[in-house]
Amino acid sequence: MKVVRNYFYNMAYQLLILIAPLITVPYVARVLGPTGVGINAYTNSVVTYFYLLGSLGITLYGNREIAFHRDNLMERSRVFWEIELLQVITFFVAYLIFIVFLHFNSHYQLFFWMQSITLFAGAINVSWYFMGLEDFKKTVMRDSIVRIVTVALIFLLVHKPSDLWLYILILSMGSLIGNALLWPYLPKLVKPVPLASLKIWRHIGPSFVLFIPTISMQLYIMVNKTMLKNMVSVRAAGYMDYSDRFINMAMVAVTSLSTVLLPHIANLFAKKEMQAVHQSLYRSFQFVTALAIPLMFGMSAIAPKFIVWFLSAKFSVTGILLIIQTPVILLIAWNNALGRQYLLPVKRVRDYTLSVSLGAVVNLIANYICIKFLGVFGAAIATVLTEIFVTAYQIIVVRHELILGQLFHDFWKFFVAGGLMGSFVWVIANQLPGQLIWFVIEVVLGAVFYFATVILLKADIVWEIYLRLKANFKK
Repeated sequence: MKVVRNYFYNMAYQLLILIAPLITVPYVARVLGPTGVGINAYTNSVVTYFYLLGSLGITLYGNREIAFHRDNLMERSRVFWEIELLQVITFFVAYLIFIVFLHFNSHYQLFFWMQSITLFAGAINVSWYFMGLEDFKKTVMRDSIVRIVTVALIFLLVHKPSDLWLYILILSMGSLIGNALLWPYLPKLVKPVPLASLKIWRHIGPSFVLFIPTISMQLYIMVNKTMLKNMVSVRAAGYMDYSDRFINMAMVAVTSLSTVLLPHIANLFAKKEMQAVHQSLYRSFQFVTALAIPLMFGMSAIAPKFIVWFLSAKFSVTGILLIIQTPVILLIAWNNALGRQYLLPVKRVRDYTLSVSLGAVVNLIANYICIKFLGVFGAAIATVLTEIFVTAYQIIVVRHELILGQLFHDFWKFFVAGGLMGSFVWVIANQLPGQLIWFVIEVVLGAVFYFATVILLKADIVWEIYLRLKANFKK
């Protein structure tokens, strides 16, 4: 029950991160235009590289280490202070390197300074501690307040293209203040530890091992926008940025479970309960498959019409990009489950690192070739090719420990139901007007159609959920 509760807390947390900016998207897209949106996407992608350098894999590593030492308060406190001090040092070094970068780069300096506030936010980010404790409620409450205020300030203060710097400042300060709001909870959860007893540097090696897949993953998420800006135009980077945002929003429902189960499975692994580890993975893999497939087909069906209504006709290219990218939803659901719910918790870091690092290489090559010949659409194709590679690699490395038939149990039922639902939604979407109420109706009808179909096909995990809900309703 705790895992289910934390799943919904984390899903709410991730949705807030994505939905808050998306609430403002129609307004910001019209006020700043494709050029302003592209400048924000480009400068943010560059600063993200320095953020990744500062993070040094600490978010994943800290989450796992706190889960391992959860039951020992003093050891947990010692680990917390060691990792947090290391995080402050690494972000300080990253900021110094960022200043050197700005010295040699004269373009968009004001926007880069505004974006760099997120580096200070990263230095004080302790959300990994609460995730390790499987306490997701506090992060959700904090982000709810910050995101609501952020959205309000954007509508109140950003009114013209020249307000781009202010838009970036509001978002960056939101991250800084949001991370600071977690610190008041710490005195009750962490004990003081003598500074002389801390061994900060012992965490560099293990966290750096996790830094490699973290930076590789983020590089192939951000590199397409950087390459688009340099090879095509800053407007193309803006189109791709919005496509990525919508894809990321859809993926929240399927990737949130990985964040919740990482500390849970790590704790089971520490207790040597391997059968429980495998059963947890099988069920979660089927669950994310059941969610990802309708999201993939449903988004493809409504994307072109929805994007024109939501962002304006100037962003119609984004609708096509979304259709191309939707397979990523299912692929990332799978490699998130295999990587973060299995390989990382059971300390198969080398396999996880290789899958993501080689994926980054594939992404760079695919982006260069595809963008060169297909422009912005090539960037979307390169993203799909990368995720196919990463997922295939992870399936290969776990094939001897896991029963693949258990992982992909009932896949055909979900795929058939999703395909039929996508066709149904596509037909009605082309018949109905492009207004919010009709989009909501299309989504609701699609969801009902899909879940009714998988219940009729008696997909095990959905049928089990259906029976439990029916029993609870009768009670």
